[in-house]
Amino acid sequence: MGQKIHPIGFRIGVTEPWRSRWYARGREYGKKLELDYKVRELIKKRFRKGVISRVDIQQRGDRMSITIFATRKGEVIGRGYSTRDALVADLEKLSGMEVKLDIQEVGHWDLDAVTVAENLAGAIERRVSPRHQIKRIMENTMNAGAKGVKIQVSGRIDGKEMSRTIKQHTGRIPLQTLDARCDYGFAEAHTTYGVLGIKVWIYAGEGMRF
Repeated sequence: MGQKIHPIGFRIGVTEPWRSRWYARGREYGKKLELDYKVRELIKKRFRKGVISRVDIQQRGDRMSITIFATRKGEVIGRGYSTRDALVADLEKLSGMEVKLDIQEVGHWDLDAVTVAENLAGAIERRVSPRHQIKRIMENTMNAGAKGVKIQVSGRIDGKEMSRTIKQHTGRIPLQTLDARCDYGFAEAHTTYGVLGIKVWIYAGEGMRF
């Protein structure tokens, strides 16, 4: 009946790691969850699309450890660590905790679903044809070593009055197989004629990701 589950949440603890690691008792849960959300939003808004792939957060006592997976590590660090230090100061002010920030670089941009989705969103915002861009992205992803890729764009594509959906895929996308490393990414393209939703699935083989 079309019941769906998030591809990452489906594989947590099997082929995907936990994005947040902390323990809360009773009413502390809501506060920690809200803080987790605000930290992610602060980091996401600080950089342009396609730079931040993933954010892992660990809270322990009055300390918070944050790992940022970035496609452009130098842009997150900044000249003389200026951008990194400013981000740490803002995070400590927001959380009221001591923040330890670790920045890791994503090895293959074309195999990271979040980066692919955000780059496609950026291209659509620059008024590039979605169909042309999807075709080029799928070729680059398959050439990078992916075993399958699926891209879906929904909304008022090309400014049409009726909302519609474009779906294209190549290779295998075994979404129901837990051992399959199916990376998933979502992004929004904000255009003059509305918001377009972009979903990307990339199958990179089987085995543990973390």
